[in-house]
Amino acid sequence: MIPGQKIQIPKTEGIKYAGSKLKLLPQIFTLASKTGAKTILDGFAGTTRVSQLFAQTGYRVISNDAAVWSKTFANCYLKNTRPGSYYEELIAHLNDLPGKEGWFTENYGGNPVTQSSVGDDGFKKPFQIHNTKKLDAIREEIGNLSLPEDEESVLLT
Repeated sequence: MIPGQKIQIPKTEGIKYAGSKLKLLPQIFTLASKTGAKTILDGFAGTTRVSQLFAQTGYRVISNDAAVWSKTFANCYLKNTRPGSYYEELIAHLNDLPGKEGWFTENYGGNPVTQSSVGDDGFKKPFQIHNTKKLDAIREEIGNLSLPEDEESVLLT
């Protein structure tokens, strides 16, 4: 690499959270590419942004993390080979579902009886109930569809 040369980093997907390596991708890529390695172990993969970067640039990637959700991200972003258009009908189906009460509503949506954003524990919940009901309906339906793991991961992500 030529000093001062700007590296073109491919677009990666993920969620914002403390500990994200998104801003470090250029530095990580620069350092790793100097080693001549062809295989990368991303041992703290999180949302798999580092794994995505190396997979998109031709490296063999081993992605691992203790977090259960990291596997879902890896299946979505690293194993899925279908274009976004493949999922349009499934996503439309999920978006058309009527909301229903479930785990998200109970834990993040407040009191469904009073429609208050304050839960039974007295604390204000972060989401509006109509949104958590939608999440509950969609999450249940994804589980009922018996999809291959990579397709389910795309819909969950």
